[in-house]
Amino acid sequence: MKETFPIHGEVPGEAGDWGPRPAHDDVFGRVETHGIDAIPERERHGAPRELAFLWAGAFVNYASLLTASLLTTYYGLGVWDGLAASALGTVAAAVILGLLSNTGPRSGQPQIVFTQRIFGLRGSYLGAALTLFLATGWFAVDCVIAAKAGSQLFGGGNQGLTFGLVLVIAAISVAVAIFGHKTINVLETYGAVTFVVLSVALFIFLAPQFHWAQGPTVSGSDYAGAFVLGFMTCFALVASWYPFASDYSRYLPSSSTTGSVTFWPVVGVVIPMVLLGLFGLLLPTIDAKLAANQGVLAVVSAHAPIWVAVPFFVFIIVGEIWANYLDVYTAGLVTLAMGIQLKRWQTALVCGLIGTALAAYAVLVTDFHVAYEDFLILTYLWAPAWAAVVLLTFFVFEGRSRPGLAVAAWLVGTATSLLFVNYVNLFGNLGAKPSFFNDGLISSLHGADISGLVSVGVAAVVYSAGRRWRPA
Repeated sequence: MKETFPIHGEVPGEAGDWGPRPAHDDVFGRVETHGIDAIPERERHGAPRELAFLWAGAFVNYASLLTASLLTTYYGLGVWDGLAASALGTVAAAVILGLLSNTGPRSGQPQIVFTQRIFGLRGSYLGAALTLFLATGWFAVDCVIAAKAGSQLFGGGNQGLTFGLVLVIAAISVAVAIFGHKTINVLETYGAVTFVVLSVALFIFLAPQFHWAQGPTVSGSDYAGAFVLGFMTCFALVASWYPFASDYSRYLPSSSTTGSVTFWPVVGVVIPMVLLGLFGLLLPTIDAKLAANQGVLAVVSAHAPIWVAVPFFVFIIVGEIWANYLDVYTAGLVTLAMGIQLKRWQTALVCGLIGTALAAYAVLVTDFHVAYEDFLILTYLWAPAWAAVVLLTFFVFEGRSRPGLAVAAWLVGTATSLLFVNYVNLFGNLGAKPSFFNDGLISSLHGADISGLVSVGVAAVVYSAGRRWRPA
């Protein structure tokens, strides 16, 4: 079977209608009417550099800082080697995200819809279902982070207040996501610039309290394992966005160059992750015991004056709302791709309500930082292998599809990666230390979790070998 990228003409809209679209559908403050249909060339606009601001908005938030803080708080890395692990993992994952973004200008379609030509309609449903879980899960995580920050700010961490703030934050996030692409793009752009400035100011104020030269607390082979684990944790944060990539590049003109469409998302992801990553690595050095027991939010509350702590917590709240726009928007598109006959804004609303329910439940989790780490690793397990197959089809095999082989390579890559997951790191918070089938392998790797890299490599080898052994 052969299938190549379509030529854009008139395409069915959200409700299956055929015919021309309004010339200015993608406008700030107007509800976007496009669903999962391809964006016609006449409605394409913007430049690839806009992707830098959009993705910066997704990563200028507390989740980026929190992820990096795990490396010094729990993994035993020092400040500067932790920054190296964080930066390398981020760059490696961001390049893949940038490459995936090229499917948007070429096809005009959301990412999961684009993959229907690669995995087949039924095969794409599996990716759609996993992406829906990913989007609603991230929505819940972001709501809880923002609500906890607000609760620290207004009520010293009161659980009842946290629950109420989850509802308020979720409502704001869903309301903006309903409007769609252009409204999200504008708010992400200005939000990213505003809060980068604020985070830099806070960083400068807290700088004298940091222990800049703090080194690792592990050594030898255990140090190498911790470094790889830190690399993969930051890789996982970015990789969890892979199924979202072309959702936000599909309005770009088809003439956009591959280099630009790849480069600017990398810039937008790496700069905030490095800056906020350094902040996250340094914050635990102020009070390591408090950071380990209560998290870095408690460190800020205890060691920063109120006039610094207040804007910092406001930054966290608003930054997580920025990220939620993308979660709800993609969840709506994915729901449409699964064949559910609703308008995009209606699906965004429904998915936002599901995410709100998950967030409301999550405020009862006693150790949110451990739960977050578990969610981060588990949600990205399937995405690297999936991305490897998509990119090989797009760049190497020029869009000619082999759905059966594509699904097989994806599943084999994902299944193989499960052998290399550090399950003790994921589930060791359950009480008695559990044992897992791969404890010997993980022990030989000194705790390193290389599942994501294995996933990419195995899927790529299986798919490439299959394409060359039995060409279409």
